[in-house]
Amino acid sequence: MTTTLEGQAVECSDTAQAAPAPSPKRRLIDSVGRVIDRLRLSVTSACDLRCMYCRPVEKNARVHACGDLSDQQRLDLVLFLYDRYGLTQVRLTGGEPLLYPLLSGLIESIRRHCPDITIAVTTNGRLLSRQAASLRQAGLDQLNVSVDSLDEPCYRLITGGRLADVLEGLDAACHAGFPEPKINTVVLRGINDLEVVDLTRWALARGAEIRFLETMPIGPAGESNREKLVSAAEVRRRLESVFTLMPIASAPGSTATRYRATADGVSGIIGTIAPVTEPFCHSCRRIRITADGRLYPCLLDSMSVDMRTAWRHGQLDRDAISEMLGAAVRSKRERGSVQRVAMVQLGG
Repeated sequence: MTTTLEGQAVECSDTAQAAPAPSPKRRLIDSVGRVIDRLRLSVTSACDLRCMYCRPVEKNARVHACGDLSDQQRLDLVLFLYDRYGLTQVRLTGGEPLLYPLLSGLIESIRRHCPDITIAVTTNGRLLSRQAASLRQAGLDQLNVSVDSLDEPCYRLITGGRLADVLEGLDAACHAGFPEPKINTVVLRGINDLEVVDLTRWALARGAEIRFLETMPIGPAGESNREKLVSAAEVRRRLESVFTLMPIASAPGSTATRYRATADGVSGIIGTIAPVTEPFCHSCRRIRITADGRLYPCLLDSMSVDMRTAWRHGQLDRDAISEMLGAAVRSKRERGSVQRVAMVQLGG
């Protein structure tokens, strides 16, 4: 059986050929009983920005690096998890996933074989104006776009990029038929923390849900992020000076604590994501696989498994990968604490 990734014929292994079962025969369950049914899959470790909360020490970072997993291996992994373990969501990340030249083709192939799975992409939005239409046509469901400031100099300070590119990308996504993308904002003390009210007004006026993220003590940015941490509680206090915040339910496995924000006739959804001060480890349902094929059961734990050894002569060894996945997930602790790898390499 042959699938097509952006015009490239790819022979599917036994995993890709198998018709999805109507219900999973097995479940991936970690050491504390959490069912794992969501995958964050990095398609590249390259990024065209240099965000201070991600990799501030890199001065000449590569922007065209490619991960070691092949296109076929990525498809094999998703289809195996879907068929064997009932995967419900795959989020394609990076680095910057829109730098990956076969992204639309990968999405199209996942959609063809997993018609009821949710496919999402997290992006910095700089290339979205060129790719939004093809991503939507391929079958992408959701976009999350990073907007860390509405002030051009501040945005450039944080990311090294141009805010105008991102705003054009957001408009293109809406024109392509996407639901309004969710906006992700990392809040940094002394840099953009005074913008949370303005960012909320702007997002709600667009009809977008905005989520304010705490900085995480990960990789080379760890110490700097600790110094710049603004807690979710402080963000909510700032917002409550203008908006009435009413708690609303979050979907199972969601990382965000969500509220309906209302002020002056404007109403919409905001969220806070607080991995440091309000950890949500108890409800975690995710694993992540990096661009070079390493599986990390927990974002805040440096333990990983090299998944590339599960292929034999180009074919996925289903018994081997099942054993590797089971062992890795069972090693997932209730809560991680130390991650030395940079976020750009982990897949967000």
